[in-house]
Amino acid sequence: MRYLIFDIETIPLPDVGAVQLAEVERRTKRELERGRFTETEAAESLVRSVSPFLGQVLAVGMRLYSDDSGDIKDKVICESGEKETLELFLETINHPASGDLRFVHYNGLDFDLPFIIVRAAHHGLKITNRRFLNLRKFYYDNHIDVMQFLSAWGRHPVSLELACASFGLPSPKEGEVTGESVAAAHQAGELEKVAEYVLRDVEATYQLFLKIKPYLPR
Repeated sequence: MRYLIFDIETIPLPDVGAVQLAEVERRTKRELERGRFTETEAAESLVRSVSPFLGQVLAVGMRLYSDDSGDIKDKVICESGEKETLELFLETINHPASGDLRFVHYNGLDFDLPFIIVRAAHHGLKITNRRFLNLRKFYYDNHIDVMQFLSAWGRHPVSLELACASFGLPSPKEGEVTGESVAAAHQAGELEKVAEYVLRDVEATYQLFLKIKPYLPR
């Protein structure tokens, strides 16, 4: 069986209209009232990064893994623009050779996949892989969402960092580049640092996947 483990990194859209700005202001105020942030800038950056209507895909990290041969191939797609990044990613997804892949991610059913699909629609990019588009929950034939497995399908959400700590795995959050600085690294042309950051989450997801793989329905 072949698996594609992937993770996306998102950042705010640089230009949005009045309707989007009003929504950003409303959501930012709510985050500040909840006490999750003490600085408006940090709260606004999160609000704009986690919505496909306010944010965009910066990079996609991928690992192609075969449990038959043990082969592993890593790749990070981070082009000059979101459309170009998504086009290259979807070339892999839509390729006939990807027809038998099972997709592995961490909270991908609730975040990565809807984000990718909405942003692809925004650019008019086609997704022809029906397995990739099948976001059916409680089902592992197309997508294996590691977080959903560990959290009883969202009943008890657990962060990637906490899951790694629980299983004695290295934290994906330890590194020079963080979620707060990855956009700046990209703007500075430090693509190797961006790639290293994105692949940390891919590696963590892969290691957790290996832990739960024997317990998945066959």
